[in-house]
Amino acid sequence: MKTMKKYLFAAALGSLFMLNACSEKEPTATPEARGGELEVKVNFQANGNAVNWESMEYVTPAGDSVQLDLIRHYLSNFEFHSPETGWEKVEKYALVEYDIASSQTLNFKDLPFGQYDSVRFYMGLDSAINHNIDHFNTLDPAYNMLWTWNTGYIFIKYEGKFKNSNDVVVPFGYHIGADNYLMSYSLPISTTKALTVSNTKATINLNFELMELFDNPNLIKLNEVPAVSHTMDEPTFTMLLRDNLLNAWTAE
Repeated sequence: MKTMKKYLFAAALGSLFMLNACSEKEPTATPEARGGELEVKVNFQANGNAVNWESMEYVTPAGDSVQLDLIRHYLSNFEFHSPETGWEKVEKYALVEYDIASSQTLNFKDLPFGQYDSVRFYMGLDSAINHNIDHFNTLDPAYNMLWTWNTGYIFIKYEGKFKNSNDVVVPFGYHIGADNYLMSYSLPISTTKALTVSNTKATINLNFELMELFDNPNLIKLNEVPAVSHTMDEPTFTMLLRDNLLNAWTAE
């Protein structure tokens, strides 16, 4: 009888051991990252400083005192250059708004590891997207970035106030769009960004100098130009603004 009890005890103990062994999970190896992420932060600047949207302290190169009230624009067709892998294109259409902080940070994931030294992008939308308004998300017409009189998107809205020659505060507003006014940029990144297995995220600061609208190569004196321009109303003047904005971005 004692022998039988010993046998039953041993069998139960063996079963418990097997149950515990089966319940233990095999250690799971953490998969090695295959690529990294570039975070692009859009910074609005006026004369090299962060913009105070309540201020009327900004002076243009022509000497006009201005206040900035609204900046809204599209950025698209991003490409990032690494000497190791060449240009990596990322399909992304972003609407950046002066008063929505979350719109000013763009994330680009699954980029190959390497040293990133340059960035290319559009301010505006390429013709294929520009003439197809059946979109959602940031391209939704509800964002009020479509012309009401023509198929196509407004690439940038730039609005504010200035003091005229009689010291009277006058509003101004420039809306730029249409295929001929697409703005293309190819910029060196002043500090190369490294994505590696041990450093899978890096930040690029994309700085938008808003005073460039009034300078280089075309000096804009607000007392002498239209206060409001919607591209096709003033195509020649709008091209002057567009050419100035081609010098407005830097990357670091």
